[in-house]
Amino acid sequence: FGSAEEIPCVLGISNELVVLVDLGAKEVVFHCFTGDVIGWSAEGAALRIYHGRGDLVSVRAISSAGSSAGSASDEGGA
Repeated sequence: FGSAEEIPCVLGISNELVVLVDLGAKEVVFHCFTGDVIGWSAEGAALRIYHGRGDLVSVRAISSAGSSAGSASDEGGA
């Protein structure tokens, strides 16, 4: 089962992967192949990324002192 913890992170998207990196902990907190992304939707300031069998990660942009960062919440379950 997934968790609904919100953490500051950076979103990375390539031809092959979607990743969320916690720069404070210096570790990847989420990753999936782009082919596993089955859809996305906007909900207010958040972007919900659906992957796998309908699991989702919610990402929203935040700003602190003029810099941009990402915040993610994994709401999926296996």
